[in-house]
Amino acid sequence: MIALVAVLLLVGAILLIPLMILAVVLRLAVGLVVLPIKLAVLGVRLTLGLAVLGGVALLGGLAVVGIAILIPLLPFVLLAAAIWLLWRLSRPKTVVLPPTTG
Repeated sequence: MIALVAVLLLVGAILLIPLMILAVVLRLAVGLVVLPIKLAVLGVRLTLGLAVLGGVALLGGLAVVGIAILIPLLPFVLLAAAIWLLWRLSRPKTVVLPPTTG
């Protein structure tokens, strides 16, 4: 019985060890084939990420500059709005009636 188990282990080792070596070699070969594609994808993702980050920074900077320029103009905008409201208040209202038929 022990001899039978030893023979089965020997036959199993003779079959499994080459298959395990073949699996390692195939994984290494596939990894080397896919490596340039992974590097290209990484480069594209990095480029797009930096472009988006630069765009967000640019828009944020433009918003800050725009606010810094428009805040001093706020009193003039409020004055113009007040004058316009007073102008509308002083004008008489005109009512447009629909045409009558008959």
